[in-house]
Formats: sequence, structure tokens, C-alpha cells
Amino acid sequence: MSSTQLLAQGQPKRFNMNIEQATTLKVDSDHFPGFTSTGNRISAVLLNEVGQQEAEASSTRGHFELVSQLQPGKYQIDVTGSSRGGAKKNDNNSYELHVTY
Repeated sequence: MSSTQLLAQGQPKRFNMNIEQATTLKVDSDHFPGFTSTGNRISAVLLNEVGQQEAEASSTRGHFELVSQLQPGKYQIDVTGSSRGGAKKNDNNSYELHVTY
């Protein structure tokens, strides 16, 4: 779903997707191996096309897993978080999203 992203407090990243048939959506976050994610707060909220929340997940260790049964339609995932490293680019506040459905 995404290339490497940075956690930036107060600045959500938004990802849009179109689901064409009923499915189970799984979204999880990951950080680079060998770097600590302790203290990295990350959360995701899944919204349907009218802005209603379908699911949410969060973690204080840099990893979350969001799973939701979805019907066809347009959806948006908002990812927010903060890192002990702040907003500057470094491997401690970088993450990737992995999506399966």
C-alpha cells in the first residue's frame, strides 16, 4: 500500500482504497528490523465512504494490526503517530503498511 512513511505527530497520512467485493481486510504496520520501535505510538482508523469509522487499531511499540470485514465501496485509512525521534527522518520513526484482502 505504501512506501516508507514517517511518523509525524499531528499530521495524519491518508490512504484511499476501493474494495470491489466483500472481503476481510488486514492492515498492519512494520518498522525496519534492527531498530527499536519502543515509544513509537502509531494508530490507524478505517473510515467508510461517508466518514463512519469501521475499525481502529493502535500500538505503543510501533506495530498495529487492523482487521475488518468490508463490503464493496470506497474506504480511507488514516495513520497517525509520534516517535521519540520526533519528525526528523531516521529509521526509528519510519514505518511501512502491509495490506492483504
